Order: sequence, then C-alpha cells, then structure tokens
Amino acid sequence: MKKKFIKMLCSVAIGCIISTSYISKVYATPTNNTKINSNETSISEDSSKSKRIPSTNSKPLGLNTTKANTSKYSFSDLNKLSNKEILDLTSKIKWNDISDLFQYNKDSYAFYSDKDRVQALIDGLYEKASTYTSTDDKGIDTLVEILRSGFYLGFYNDSLKYLNDRSFQDKCIPAMIAIENNKNFKLGEKGQDTVINALGKLIGNASCNAEVVNKTVPILEQYYREMNKYPKDKLKADAVYSLMKEINYDILQYTYDHNIRDGKNTPWSSKIDPFINTISKFAGISKVTEDNGWIINNGIYYTSKFAIYHSNPSIPHSVIDKCLQILPAYSEQYYIAVERIKEDFNCKDSKGNVIDIDKLLEDGKKHYLPKTYTFDNGKMIIKAGDKVEESKIQKLYWASKEVQSQFHRIIGNDKPLESGNADDVLTMVIYNSPKEYKLNRTLYGYSVDNGGIYIEGIGTFFTYERTPEESIYSLEELFRHEFTHYLQGRYLVPGLFNEGDFYKGNSGRITWFEEGSAEFFAGSTRTSVLPRKSMVGGLSENPKERFNADKILHSKYDDGWEFYKYGYAFSDYMYNNNKKLFSDLVSTMKNNDVKGYENLIENASKDPNVNKSYQNHMQKLVDNYNNYTIPLVSDDYMKKYSNKSLNEIKSDIESTMNLTNSQITKESSQYFDTYTLKTNYTLDSNKGEIDNWNCMDNKVNESLEKLNKLGWGGYKTVTAYFSNPKVNSHNQVEYNVVFHGLLTHNKNFNEAPTIKLDFPKEANTDEKIKFSSEGSTDDGKIVSYSWDFGDNTTSSEKNPIHIYKNPGTYTVKLTITDDKGLKAEKTSSITINKVLKGNIVSEKEDNNDFTTANPVYLKDLVNGSVSSSDNKDTFYFTVTKPSDITITVEKINKDKSEFNWLLFNDEDKSNYIAFPNKELGNQLSNTVKIDKPGKYYLVIYKTLGEKADYRFNIEGDISASPKDDTDKDELVISEKEDNNSFDKANRVCKNQSVIATLDTNDPRDTYYFDALTAGNIEVTMENTDNNSNEFNWLAYSSDNTNNYIGYATKREGNKIIGNFKVDKPGRYYIVAYKTSSNKINYKLNIKGDIDNVPKNDEIYEKESNDSFETANKIMLNTTVLGNLNGKDVRDIYSFDIKEAKDLDIKLNNLNNLGLAWNLYKESDLTNYIAYGSKLGNTIVGNCHVNPGKYYLYVYKYSGNNGNYSLIIK
Repeated sequence: MKKKFIKMLCSVAIGCIISTSYISKVYATPTNNTKINSNETSISEDSSKSKRIPSTNSKPLGLNTTKANTSKYSFSDLNKLSNKEILDLTSKIKWNDISDLFQYNKDSYAFYSDKDRVQALIDGLYEKASTYTSTDDKGIDTLVEILRSGFYLGFYNDSLKYLNDRSFQDKCIPAMIAIENNKNFKLGEKGQDTVINALGKLIGNASCNAEVVNKTVPILEQYYREMNKYPKDKLKADAVYSLMKEINYDILQYTYDHNIRDGKNTPWSSKIDPFINTISKFAGISKVTEDNGWIINNGIYYTSKFAIYHSNPSIPHSVIDKCLQILPAYSEQYYIAVERIKEDFNCKDSKGNVIDIDKLLEDGKKHYLPKTYTFDNGKMIIKAGDKVEESKIQKLYWASKEVQSQFHRIIGNDKPLESGNADDVLTMVIYNSPKEYKLNRTLYGYSVDNGGIYIEGIGTFFTYERTPEESIYSLEELFRHEFTHYLQGRYLVPGLFNEGDFYKGNSGRITWFEEGSAEFFAGSTRTSVLPRKSMVGGLSENPKERFNADKILHSKYDDGWEFYKYGYAFSDYMYNNNKKLFSDLVSTMKNNDVKGYENLIENASKDPNVNKSYQNHMQKLVDNYNNYTIPLVSDDYMKKYSNKSLNEIKSDIESTMNLTNSQITKESSQYFDTYTLKTNYTLDSNKGEIDNWNCMDNKVNESLEKLNKLGWGGYKTVTAYFSNPKVNSHNQVEYNVVFHGLLTHNKNFNEAPTIKLDFPKEANTDEKIKFSSEGSTDDGKIVSYSWDFGDNTTSSEKNPIHIYKNPGTYTVKLTITDDKGLKAEKTSSITINKVLKGNIVSEKEDNNDFTTANPVYLKDLVNGSVSSSDNKDTFYFTVTKPSDITITVEKINKDKSEFNWLLFNDEDKSNYIAFPNKELGNQLSNTVKIDKPGKYYLVIYKTLGEKADYRFNIEGDISASPKDDTDKDELVISEKEDNNSFDKANRVCKNQSVIATLDTNDPRDTYYFDALTAGNIEVTMENTDNNSNEFNWLAYSSDNTNNYIGYATKREGNKIIGNFKVDKPGRYYIVAYKTSSNKINYKLNIKGDIDNVPKNDEIYEKESNDSFETANKIMLNTTVLGNLNGKDVRDIYSFDIKEAKDLDIKLNNLNNLGLAWNLYKESDLTNYIAYGSKLGNTIVGNCHVNPGKYYLYVYKYSGNNGNYSLIIK
C-alpha cells in the first residue's frame, strides 16, 4: 500500500497503481515533455527548437525593474496574523501564493502546532461552506490547501502527528457536509467547480463518512447527464475525477490501517450503494469518443474498486462483465475492464464463471504488436506495431551498436556482471503511438506515465513511436536512452534494480548517474559522444537557475524531471573535462563499492573547483547551442553494398592497427548478416589510466577512419570499442578490442529511397518558396512524395511551392515511399522572417523616461538607437479595446550589440507586464493579451555593446495617427430625422462628415460619438451655402447633458471650429443649432480618437431596446456594439434558434462599467436560463438551447457611461 501523500508521477486519468512481480526502472522521456490528450495535465515544450532567450520565468536582464504581481506569503507572515485575518486572506490570495506550503520548517511547525489555530481554520471552512456562490469560492480552495498542507506535514513529522489522527481529521466532516448542502453545490461556474475539486482533495487528505460520500451523487449524476455540454472543460472533469479518486483513497487508507481485505465492517460497507451505482453509469457507456474515454476508464476502475462495499457486490461486478460485451474489442476501455476482472474479481464473472484472462491479454498483444524482428542470432528481439516502419526498426539496431561501442569504451567492461539473467536476450516492445502505449499497463502490467520503461527483471523495455507534436524526443533518441539502461544493468551496476547494494538504504543513490549518463550515451556516434541539442536546449539560459554540482549529485526521481538534463550536462562535463572522476565513479559501481562511491560524491559535491568547471562547461554548451544537432544513425546503414568475404574484412581491419590473432564470427539478423571481430591490443607503455584511455580512443578512431578510406561502403557501418584493461608483467597495458559491422544484406532487405532536399534556409512571410526533391533516388521506383511544411500544411507534389504566413523556424519533412511500400523521410529546418512594415518614423530625443515618451500609432515603423550615452528609449501607445497586441523589435546593425524591451501599463509604471518571449533572427517579439484599454509604455534598453540600432512596429487595436484622418477618403453621410434630442442622436464616426439642414421647423440637430481614450476633440461646422446665416454648436458628456463642455472658439471663413478635452473614454454629444431665422445647410466633422465606422460584420444597437417588446433582433456570429449610461441602463436583444446547439456568449466591457447579462427563453421571460461570469473584462457563458426564440438581457450595475461589444456563437 502506498502511503498517503506519496505523489504518483501520473495517473493516466484513472489513477490506479499497477503492482507487478518484477522490479522496473522508469526511464527516458518524462511525461511533461509528451503531449497527452483527455484531461491529463501536460506541458509540451520543444526545447530542441527553442531559441536562446530569457524564459518567462526569468527576470529580463539589464534593467532594474520588477515583474508585476510577485508578492508572496510564507508561514512566517501567516504566524503574525490573527485567525480571522488568515481566513480573510484566503479569500484574497491563491494557495500557490504561500511559498512554503507543504514544507516542514520552523515557521510551518509553529503555524500547525497551534491546535486552536487549526481548529479555527476548520471552523472558518464551515462558515465559508455556507456562503460560497457560483462565481466566488470565498477562498475555500486556498483554505483547503492550507489544511491539506497540515495533514501532509502531520503524516511525515512526529512533532505534528496529532494532525495525522483520523479522529482529528474527522473534524472536517461538518464543513464538507456544509459544502454539499450549499445550494450552489453543483457543476456550473468556476467558483462552483473549484469548490467541488477542493472538496475531493480535502477528502483524500482528511477523511470522509458515508453521508459525505452519498452527498456527492448529485454532482456525478449531473456530470453524467451533461458531460456532452462541456467535453473540454478540464475544471469540471478534474472536479468529478477528484471526488472518485479521493474517496477511494480515503477508504483504502482506512482498510489498510485496520487490516480489512474483504470490504466488510467499514463505515461505508453497504451504505454507499447510490454512490457506487452512479459511478457504474459511466462504466456502462458503450460509445467511446476522444472526449469521454477518460471518464469511462474511471467508471470501470472505480466501479470495480468500490464493488466490495456494495450491499450486493454482484451488481457492480455485473457492470464490469457487461463492459466486455458492449465496449469496442481491443479498446483501452475494454482492456481496463479485463484488468479489473483479473485484479479485483480473481478472473471470474459475477456468476462465478472463470474468464480466460491470459488469452484475452495474448490476443491484445497480437493485435497491437503483430510484428516481430530478430537480430544477432536471436539475442535481440523487437516486437512492434504494424505502423512502426521497418526501416526505423533496422536503424534502432544500428543505433544500439553505436551506443554500445561508446558505453564499453568509457565503462571499460563488456563482460556481464551476472550470468543467466533474463537480459541475456534483450526484448523491445514498440507500440504504434502514445495512445496505444496506454494498453501496456494492462497487456504487460507496467506503468505508462513515461516515454519508455525498462524492466530489468525480464530484460525488456517498452516504448512507442511518436510524432514531433507528441514528444520532443524521437523514437531513436528514446531507444538510445533505454538501451543504455540495459547496458548499465548488465555491465555496470551489480544486482537487479532496487535490490543490489547500491539501492539499499538509499534507492536514489545513483539515480542522477543512471539517468544523466543515459541521456549522455544517447548522443553516441561511431567515434565519440556528441552534445545533444535536445538536451542542451533544456538547460536554463540564466546561470542562477542551473543545478550546482551538489544538487545534481544528490538528485532523485522525487526532485522532478529537470535533473535529467543537468545529469546529462554533468556526464558530458566529466567526459570532456574530468575523465578521472567519471572513471572513479564507474569503478566503484563495477566493484560494488558503495562506500567508495559515497566518498567520491561527498568530495565532488563539496569541491568548488568541480562545481566551477561544471558551471563553465554548461555555459559553453549553452553558448554553442545553435551549433549542435541530435546524433542519429546515418543513411549509410541502409544502403546495399557489394559482397565482401569475412577473411577480406578480417585482413583489412587487422591492417589498420597492426593486429594479429583476431577472431571473426558472423551473426544473422532478419534483414542482414553482420560480423564481430575480437582481438587484443597492447600499448607499449603505461602512461596512466586517463592517458592510456585517450591513446586507445585515438587509435581505434584512426582505425575506423582508415577503413572508411578503403573504398568499400560497408566500412561506414563499423563500430569499435576497447575494454577490460589489464597490466602485464612488462608494465604494458592490454585491452580487448571489438569491431562490429555490416557483412551483407539478405533478400528481406529493401534499400530505402535516398532523399535530397533542396530549399532556402531562410525566407520571408508571404513569399513564394520553392521546395525540391530532385536528385532523390531508389533501387526500385518512387511512387509518392509527402511534404509536411511544419505549419499544418502538406503537399503531395514532387517539387511544391509554399507560402508561410507567420514568422518562425519550421521543420520541413519529406517522406518518400517506394514501390515496395518502404518509406524514407528526411527533415530540415527553414527560418521564416517577419518583414516589418509601416510608415517610417524616427524616435525623437529626449525620450528616456515616461514623461518624455514618444507616441507610437498604428502602422508606424519606428527607427531608433540605444547606446552607452543613451541607453534607454521610451514610447507610448493607446490600446483602444481589449485585444492581443504584438510588439516586434528588430536589431538593424550586424555587430554583437544587444538590447531588450519591456512593456508597462500607465497605471503602474514600476512593474513591467511583459517582455520578449520569442527570438527569431534579430527580432524580439511577444504577443501580449491586453484586457483593459488605455495607455501603455514600451521601453527599449541596451544590454551589450556600444550602440544598437533598431526598428519596431506594434500590431493590434491601438490608436491610429491623427494624420491618418487626412490620409483616408472622407465618408459623407446625411443626418436622419428626428434627431432633435439626446435620446434620438445620430451617430458620427471617425472620417465621417454629416451633411444636414436646420430650419424653422427643425432648429436643432443632435449627434453622438464614442471617444476611445481621454484626449482632444476638434469639431468643425461648415456653412455649405457660404452665406451669412448664423449657427453654432455645443458639446456635452453623456454623464451630464445639462452643462456643455465645449463650443466653437474661432471662425475661418464659413466654418466655426472648436477644441475641447474629454477626460475619459465614453459617449459624448454635439448639438448643432441655428441662431438666425433662415434655413441653413451645413456639414459637421469630428476629429480625435473616436470610434471607427462599424465593420461589415458589426452592427450597432438601436434605441430604444430596453424591453422585451422593443428588443433589437440580431444574428448569431455577428458582433453587436452598444452603449449604456445613466439614462439607458439596459439593452435587450432577440434571436432565433432553428436547431438544438450549444451557445457561447461573450460580452466585452470596452470601458469601466459593471456589466452583466442574462439569457431568457420566450416561453418564460420571468426566469433566466443562463448568465455570464466575469473573466477579465469579458462576461462569458455558455448554454445548450433548443429551437425557439431567445432574449439576451444586457445591463449595467455600476459606472456611468461606457461601450460594449457582444457576440453569440
């Protein structure tokens, strides 16, 4: 039984622990580097393709400023607060704002040792449980994590053991029930879903009873009914999963503590039937989709696990029986049911009949792994899916020889440490895809929360084929890593994994070495070990964030996945700069000298010179990142060569090193025959271990180079190593030397096509680029070409033309298939640069601070420079509405000078809100989500060199230059009567002029415009008859239509002109009126930062629309623009639905109003059926609707005047 709080690396959405009779090593690609579907947490970052720029977790270099919102709390801070202050604080912060949560230290001890405080927190949770709402969790999530942290520390630390007492944990049960009794205890808005998730987690770390369990049934029932409404809603899925998982966990813990195996005599026995029956509904779903597969998995798993607590266990048991009848054969869900019948029901159905589980499992293995390949006279066997290309299988074999050659050179041993082990025959199992790999949990019984797993006890490792989108590591890289673990277990570390002396007392003693050196040896070639770009790319750009020697030399699996990369770097450091330490560590392992190893680690971890050299080596790796590749086997292994006899080969190899008495043998594999030549070589003098090694390494590599020059292509497949050194009676050092290579291909071998790729390494966006495969050949006929341009577009042409729309570095892959079905592929990268465009503008000094910032407008291309004497330039721009803003700054000069940039909000000039997160060529860019319109500042500053010239533009919804008003054609519109009052005002937009008439019957016209920002407005009223008739105009704010704020101040011929300032965004009015008795024809124009003419797909509300009877009719997928103010507090819209569908409703707050919306159906205008939840400046929501007429009711609850946009999809 796993102890509480032991964190599983992954749950693959069913959270089960697989027990096996073998010891396993989990190695290779960490799950967080592999993309996984469903509701599993997954982070994918292609470090092999990333550019060397500061990560978003790092502070930008070179400017003394800070990132916004970095305040944190610690237990030291919490200890200073009263219980009430702590409870109030939980409503204002997130749990991860507490820096040392779940960490044992003097402050956390002081916090949790106060029993009255912990009880007060539990009481506070009870109070919050009755007051949380659909949109506000009242800090329950944070408070629950504080309590869970206490229970966690109580489990591991005797000084807080009262927190691990179940009777104390039971004190949380009233609060749990109060949560469940709250009317908002249902799936819905974020606040509700968060509380449900928190409840589940609290159950897992505290306790529960039958009442708590049964009161979760409405949540499970609701999810069962409605899961098709929110298939991608991870928060809801997590909430449901949390309940099932944590209830099971608490019950298991109780039965473990009380040694109960049969499910009887527990607080839940025969008391939670409703809960179990509801879970079984998920197991009964027969139609499996990409979205519901995970919940079916959980339904099967937990129905099976909870069956023994049912009043009639045969009922849930029969549900699992039925799964084998209704689920698709060979599906993941089918085999989870098989697995549960085996594990939980002793291979019997609910009626007691024995089910042949072994046959079902064998059928599954044959289905998913129909191919078997043998190599080296049966000493290597690969079982693979039918979609794993045969050419890749062959390359894996050759990759093993490259890794083996370098491993034996460095380790110095090629004799198995123990004889008769299962690894005398190495078996590899390779599934078609990550999805199919999940079946390995059932078919073979091993974990699948990894990129690969080596089971030393059976000499087998398991992995899967993957696409670049699914993993940053290729199949061959993964294979090389896993093959190294096979070599480690066989030739380096005595005893089985977790059983030998090196694992006793400290199972993680050599973890860093096993994983780090496996990543290192994965870079093996025929002659050396090269840096792997995919590994170096994972090292932090910031030296302060890298592991030091002490940290890496003591890293274990519990420390996360980062140590793989730093262990790799330490192995590479030893190989290149400290072979003595590498050799000494290896010697202690081969000799089973645990004490000697620990002494080496202790000394090395404290040696400042070791750490300094390690840090310097990592910096060198990082600096040369762009010069590295990913070592893989060459195409030379996949070519046919003329036959050569074993004697000829033996003679050629002996001649390259003056060898005698060598022995050569032939091995047979499925596609070819190979040879192994073994001999001895003696160095004339003993110059010491490291010099001897370097000498032999050079001699063997010189031998390989001489073979390359002999003309026979098969010699390009030769690998060689030296091992087992010993000193003879003449103080000479004798080595065993082994050569291995291709002898001949047999009839099963089909030579892969040779691919030639031809296209430019760099190009620009929107440019036609020619891609060519001319020169590609095959021993038969090429029947198809398949291009993947890396931007989700493909082509089947031989020589296509392609256009990239977005800048970036793309991996282009060409796959060629010959007439025998054999595929070959080749990849190469192309960098697409962004060409900055716009109206050229030069910076104007002095612009070194916020007060002297230069303005930047839409379509500006700004040129500037920073230097030692002028190290900072500041610019400002105005965002007109919530949107994504892209800032791209390009360095113009080609020297080594460098700069960076930061973005600030006008409301907080002390804390930056963004900096570049992409570097492409000489461009630093970032697309920043701006939630609030207003003024923003861009600061460009020098970080290196004397002077850096730059240019930049800003794309998105920002203000256009005032000059743009004259650049565009003026649109003349006519007034529409009646517009004699504010509520009937005509709208005027940017670049519009209104022609209108005033006369005795119509002495006044009213217009409105929407100002996007605070600033200056200019109004021109022109007498188009050019006579002496008099007129005037006044300006008003919608906040106060009794007092004007502007008027005409000058006359130019037949025009009257005035300027006035608006102090905030919003709606304003112009009232034109005549002051003489004659008729007047006039033209009115308004200039300033005001709203544009609506786009074709935008419409404006039409007043009055403040009742259901006067609702504006709108269409789906059309943007509606509206305004609310002191006199117009609501707008109502109607729309028709012709077929059942899910609606997504988004209301964007363009100013500072408090906005909300409700959705009504025509048949019931009293009770709304949906409402919006605030997400930044957007009020969002969704609802499933049936055919009929619906009304959307938009209203303001705070603020004076403002605009909004609305769309229903």
